[in-house]
Amino acid sequence: MNNRVTLDEMKKHLAAHGAEDGVVYSHGGLGGGEIDGIEEIDGIWYTYFSERGSKRGYKAWPSEEEAVEYIARRAQVIAKQFGVWRE
Repeated sequence: MNNRVTLDEMKKHLAAHGAEDGVVYSHGGLGGGEIDGIEEIDGIWYTYFSERGSKRGYKAWPSEEEAVEYIARRAQVIAKQFGVWRE
């Protein structure tokens, strides 16, 4: 993915390649198992790590696009590692 992608665009892109929300990343939820997540709270974009029923390691980002780029890169790597990525 390239820079300046919105969350909705990222979700469509990842889903088209087999990387679904809740499987290799989470949008606002806890996801299945240990998983990276992204959410907006009061106009600020955050990424986090979901583990054992809680969200840890919150990081605030200056923009939606920067948070999305971080999660998109990680989700693609994880999807490839778990063999769910489709070209």
